Amino acid sequence: MDKLKKIANTLDSVAKLIFYINMGAAILMLVVWIIIFGEVLKDQNALREYLILTLGSVKVGIVPEQAPSVTYTNIRFYAGMLMVFILTFFMLYGVKIARKILKPMKEGLPFDESISKNFKHLGVLILIGGGIWSVTKLIIDTTTFNGYHIRELFRPEIVTSVELSASLDTTFLVIAAVFFLLSYIFQYGAELQKLSDETL
Repeated sequence: MDKLKKIANTLDSVAKLIFYINMGAAILMLVVWIIIFGEVLKDQNALREYLILTLGSVKVGIVPEQAPSVTYTNIRFYAGMLMVFILTFFMLYGVKIARKILKPMKEGLPFDESISKNFKHLGVLILIGGGIWSVTKLIIDTTTFNGYHIRELFRPEIVTSVELSASLDTTFLVIAAVFFLLSYIFQYGAELQKLSDETL
């Protein structure tokens, strides 16, 4: 039991550090976003100056004439910022829930009833966050493909076809399922613990 308390304390300290690092990063990103947003309000074409197209690990410089329209650029920018804020928010909230899970473990109570509920909360958090993240990424991929006229960037005598292979990433469903499973395992453990205490 002492070993469990020690591990839980260590993990809680790490989680606390991660929380404050993410909080600092969130504040920094908010400041950057406000600065960029201020430029966009002054000039709707401000975002079109960022003429770098990223294709995986490859960065491609684009001539101004090939830059996407203001509409496509704005959609891509706001969707990208939404992804960043979603990731930051869910990480902060996820760390907060993780610390709630560790709290009873630090006291030597691995099968406290709150642990099961918090694992379930983590599962729901990942379902919602993962769903929003996947849909937003799909929007960014689609607007990038259409906005930058990707087909026109390749020489037709060399490249025969260019297609968008956008799909929803469902990895978050598996991760959420694991947390729901852990929730039921700890719930069952809590019931056994309660039954054992009543017997004694």
